Amino acid sequence: MLIKNILTELAAHPQGSFLDVVPFNGKHVGACDITGVSPVWEMHPDTDELFYILEGEFEMTLLQDDETHHVAPAGSVFVVPQGVWHKPAAPNGSKFLYLTPGRSVHSEARDPRVSD
Repeated sequence: MLIKNILTELAAHPQGSFLDVVPFNGKHVGACDITGVSPVWEMHPDTDELFYILEGEFEMTLLQDDETHHVAPAGSVFVVPQGVWHKPAAPNGSKFLYLTPGRSVHSEARDPRVSD
């Protein structure tokens, strides 16, 4: 069994690093310490994505029927559903765990649901 201190792991790497912290069912539980807004949208066509907020406040914008904005304080857990475009942000900084067991697709488009 592998035991790691997430906060120690994050402190040992530059802010914005996406770390594979521990293996889980052939994938990894990841962690990150970010400040700012992602420059790209992302989507996972074959899986949900799980988040647990360790510190700070984490924001997530989802593109479904319309654009929705959610704020998750420290201690929150949430799931972004499979196939939903989303953009993470932490304007004042946040540390979080995530589990993305499938593929990730990224887009710099203003609205990645609309083809040019």
